Amino acid sequence: MGSGLPLPDDLSAWIVLFMTIIARLSFIIFLMPGIGEQVIPARARAFLLIGIALAMTTSGIFPAPKASSLPDLFGLIVTEVFIGFALGAMLRITIWMLTIAGTVIAQAIGLAQFLAPALEHEAQTLTANLLSMAGAAVLLSANFHVEVIVSLIRLYGDIPLDALSLISGPMLAQSFFSAFGFAMLLAWPFVAINLLYNICLGFINKALPSLMVAFVGAPFMVGAGTMLLALSIAGLLIAWKDRAMQVVGWM
Repeated sequence: MGSGLPLPDDLSAWIVLFMTIIARLSFIIFLMPGIGEQVIPARARAFLLIGIALAMTTSGIFPAPKASSLPDLFGLIVTEVFIGFALGAMLRITIWMLTIAGTVIAQAIGLAQFLAPALEHEAQTLTANLLSMAGAAVLLSANFHVEVIVSLIRLYGDIPLDALSLISGPMLAQSFFSAFGFAMLLAWPFVAINLLYNICLGFINKALPSLMVAFVGAPFMVGAGTMLLALSIAGLLIAWKDRAMQVVGWM
């Protein structure tokens, strides 16, 4: 280390390495499905972040970065923050897939007006909240968080420090488009059934104009849609979990 950092060489190298690891891990920990949810206290997530960063810093696996002055150190940390944000956003896509699918399903079965406290900042529909919480539980039960940390250690070989150019913008965009398309695919059976059901109601209304089909059709749609969701949620989550690993890309 150079004279730009007023610390002994060994201590300053250790601190710089710790700061760069913290910079990359911050967004990843705070956006990770399950651990990074808003219902988890920020203090608990911060302790986890510091603990993982300390373990990685003292492991001896990662070489100390070369930062001869404070401007170089600042630029290195900013670069690592952007890398961490890109990797964390790709992790968060997995939960956003279920949130989008749950919102579309709620619109299809008539539950869009009922909002509940969500894993995110804003309120979500009941189905979106249910699928998001179930998806986070599935990932945690499958040791997803452990696989993320192991993949991060390996990723330092593929994307070393200060290698922002290795983060592909088209790959990120493709992950987002792929996740959105698969979320629509998960919700499509409910949308198709809703369409067919409303077509049938239209024919019934034409045949029996005096019958108030809305008073019968709306409750039946909510009940039948809820039962269909209960029967299909296990298969939906299994299909989603397999696709979620592909969407992340770097695990």
